[in-house]
Amino acid sequence: MALAALTAGHAFAQTKPAVAPKRVVPAQVEGAAMQQVQARRQVLFQAMLAKPDDLDAAFEYAALSVKVGDIEAAISTLERMLIFAPGLPRLQLELGVLYYRLAAYETARGYFEAAIQGPEVPPEVRSKVEQFLAGIDQAQDPTRFTGQIRAGIRYQTNANRSPVDSVIFLDGLPFTLDADALGSPDGNVYATGVFHWSHDLPSQGDTLEIDLLTYGSKQFELDDLDVALAELIVGPAFDMGRFGIDNAALGVYGIGSGVFLADDFYSAGIGAGTRFVIRPNPATYLMAALEYRHKDYHDSESSPTASLRDGDEVRTFGTATYILSPSTVLYGNAYLQRVWADADYLSYLEGGFTVGPRYSFASPVDSSKPAWTVALNTGALFRNFDDPDPMIDPTQAEKDWEAFIGGGLTIPFRPDVALITELEYRYVDSNYDTRKYDNFSISLSVAKSF
Repeated sequence: MALAALTAGHAFAQTKPAVAPKRVVPAQVEGAAMQQVQARRQVLFQAMLAKPDDLDAAFEYAALSVKVGDIEAAISTLERMLIFAPGLPRLQLELGVLYYRLAAYETARGYFEAAIQGPEVPPEVRSKVEQFLAGIDQAQDPTRFTGQIRAGIRYQTNANRSPVDSVIFLDGLPFTLDADALGSPDGNVYATGVFHWSHDLPSQGDTLEIDLLTYGSKQFELDDLDVALAELIVGPAFDMGRFGIDNAALGVYGIGSGVFLADDFYSAGIGAGTRFVIRPNPATYLMAALEYRHKDYHDSESSPTASLRDGDEVRTFGTATYILSPSTVLYGNAYLQRVWADADYLSYLEGGFTVGPRYSFASPVDSSKPAWTVALNTGALFRNFDDPDPMIDPTQAEKDWEAFIGGGLTIPFRPDVALITELEYRYVDSNYDTRKYDNFSISLSVAKSF
């Protein structure tokens, strides 16, 4: 069960695939807000007719045009202002950003480079331009590679996820557990890596995607819990614009995985999946996926009955992210999984969800450094097994419920390196006394993105 909990947590890391829409330029307001913005645009338009060189009116009109999704109107307004203010870095920067959003990268590059050619370019303008130029280089490269590696230390009050009460009931009779079977505190060091490679295919907007997830941990005391795992996902992603679905992609992929437990080969898996990603508006990201895996488990000295878990699993899951404000993001995910094992008492149905906010704020140490981020999450899951476990209770099948709450703080040293600290409390209830436990964990890690 400890390994299942660990791998389930990392499965959620894969629910935000790199399959991504290429362009997002819809309206940012609707309803009554749209009417108010349009009315203000009309006032500003008349003001520009009366005073063509009014830069403030032009900038506001362009900004409101972006809000209603009229990028072309914003561009034409700002380009007209170049007649009255040639070489103005702010103006050239804004035009570069707008063309960048339209994926007109060469035109955007021309404006960005012009914005930093003058002798008195504001530092914030130069910094922003350099970021966009790097983004253009990456967007125009048909092959892209990104990833994150992370290493840290973790402490848990119940690392083996075992009962804390020494007396439990098996088949209705009291039974005293050995000390080795009780929940034990322990710490570990761990490292994880998430890597993504993509290559543009000849058909417009389509890509070949490869994702690799790796994880390894070494316990200080409980060596039986040492884990190493890897999962590889490979397949094409198709731009759904060909079917009139803007800002969306459909991925189809194969899956391969392997797990080592306590230095022994524990399991191998192979499967396939599909996922659909869409950004219906600039603030919203939605993803839904369906995956199948066949799992082959190997008996070993540390896991002598692992092969009883041989079988198949089907998992469906989804993720939603909503940008509430420039500093606040709401997110959530949910999943449902069916597992069929050779031993019916190891076959089960499982489902769960996680929700929470992320809030970014200026560094309290140095406001010129990247923003800090605090994230909170809470969630629950259930797990219902098909048949009773004859060794524990031959009259009823196992039914588990879990609830958890956690949080984390990300402190960037620079845009690509951050210190991360995380806390979590998890409570597990079950009709099997051997499955009841709670656990508090705390971790500290350093992450490097590239």
